[in-house]
Amino acid sequence: MELSQEEKAVRLQQAVINSAVEELSNVCEELGYVEMAAPALGLACRFRGLDAVKVLVDAGITFDFPSTEEIETKYRCYIGQKYANYRTNYALYLLKILRGGLKGACSVKGMKFTQNAKRETGKPLPILADQERLKVLEYLIQNKEKLSFQPEEMLFYAVYAKDTVIYEALKKHGVTLSERRVGMLTEGGIATDGYWHEYGSMTGKLADADYLEVMQRLAAELDGKPFYYTEKMFDITKARFHDIEIFEYFLSHFRQEKMKKFQIIRSLIDEGALDALPVIERLGWLGAPHKRDEMIEYASANKRTEALAWLLDYKNRTADFAAEQEKAERKMMRGLSGNLGRMPSPDSVTELKKIWSYRKQDDGTLVITNYKGTDAEVTVPERIGKSVVTAIGKGAFAGAAGRVDITIYATWEQMKHRQKNVTKIALPHTIRHIGKGAFSELQALREINIPEGVEEIDEFAFFACSFLKNITIPGTVKKIGKHAFAQCSTLEKVQICEGVLEIGERAFLNCRSLKEVHVPESVRELTTATVQYGSAGYEVFSGCPELTVYCPSGSRAEAYCREKGFRYG
Repeated sequence: MELSQEEKAVRLQQAVINSAVEELSNVCEELGYVEMAAPALGLACRFRGLDAVKVLVDAGITFDFPSTEEIETKYRCYIGQKYANYRTNYALYLLKILRGGLKGACSVKGMKFTQNAKRETGKPLPILADQERLKVLEYLIQNKEKLSFQPEEMLFYAVYAKDTVIYEALKKHGVTLSERRVGMLTEGGIATDGYWHEYGSMTGKLADADYLEVMQRLAAELDGKPFYYTEKMFDITKARFHDIEIFEYFLSHFRQEKMKKFQIIRSLIDEGALDALPVIERLGWLGAPHKRDEMIEYASANKRTEALAWLLDYKNRTADFAAEQEKAERKMMRGLSGNLGRMPSPDSVTELKKIWSYRKQDDGTLVITNYKGTDAEVTVPERIGKSVVTAIGKGAFAGAAGRVDITIYATWEQMKHRQKNVTKIALPHTIRHIGKGAFSELQALREINIPEGVEEIDEFAFFACSFLKNITIPGTVKKIGKHAFAQCSTLEKVQICEGVLEIGERAFLNCRSLKEVHVPESVRELTTATVQYGSAGYEVFSGCPELTVYCPSGSRAEAYCREKGFRYG
């Protein structure tokens, strides 16, 4: 009886571990095509050495394998469905990784990093000695195109695995991180980018003792550029701030312009990182008396007595009490005289500033950067003072920041409140731009208007608004950004009006309740995501099983649906 492909894969792996090298060639010939041969090649790299690797390569075996859901299910590997540029990388078996593998890595799914391989007879096979591993590495580098071997990826994982032998050998060959990796480390990435997700996950799972060594080696690959700073990187690092070296490294190697200084100080207070407080004193972060006193109040309210004692001592050492008292009195008198005999209007700039954060653009119009209010139904003002509001900025209403890489100006409490409570938003007719992740993860949002006059809906703008059912996109919008309405799980109907020109990649990804989208003649581009390995899961309407796209006969949308297999009418 002919073996199934799964049986062939198991037989080939068993032969790699148990057969003599000269017998291995016969097994390869006997089995013929093995759709999942990459794990066997990886095991040969780990346990058998160069001769066995060459036999497999001569039989046409590489690290490549089909990227289909069927393969992922059968072999419990990873084909990159969620993170498009990632698959299980069986070449990583060459690394001296033990005890469960690389924590947080997507690309080791389905791999078992054992120290010894069990054999049918005799002693178990141990992982190859370093010199033997280096011989295999040399061969893989020489034949990298033929074998689908990426030395720059091996370098990245060697850093996290602290495999100095492989790391130094790769550096001697002049291997550096890929431009994609360097860009991700210095410029960030989107939520569905596997490189970005994995970097955060792996860094978060590093032991404190390994953190500095790993980050220093990564920094050496960045040509002097600092690491990109996000709230996520802050969250996974702050628990290590009790180590003053880690704290100082964090400050000097991550981009400081996006850091929220007083959020960092609060974390130092929470973690009891007293050694770090003199550092922020030297940086002048406590120079503003009102912020200093705010930190004192925070330490007192949270019963952080040691930090409170340090802050009070700092105040006693540095404060000019007379000058501060005089300034406070002057401010109080200005407030009394300004408000004498009148109550502020709800629409006054003073009152609006309590609800909205904003910044002025070069043309004098305003961008909303944060909604600070508590209403469930929100009306965005047309003007603040004399300035017109023309844009909703990045993450201005976002209910969370984790899955969309944006700088959020809200507190954690504000984000959680918006996520669970905002049900309706009314935008004024003056709005021209809706920024990246502007309304992402508003899980209670049921109603929002996109005014005539909006010209662009940026990427992730309404990502994971899971109660939004209907949306109309006016013809003034020229581009709907990638992932703009992705993961809107109850969205049922979308009306895209004549005039819209482009729909970005995965704009409606996994909108599983979406039944109809009306796409006009004007749409000339529906973007397919560029992925390292071909897949059918990265189109504009992927993951929308009930969808019918209504579009004019002969239109670009009709041609797209016919080509990609989406139902249309």
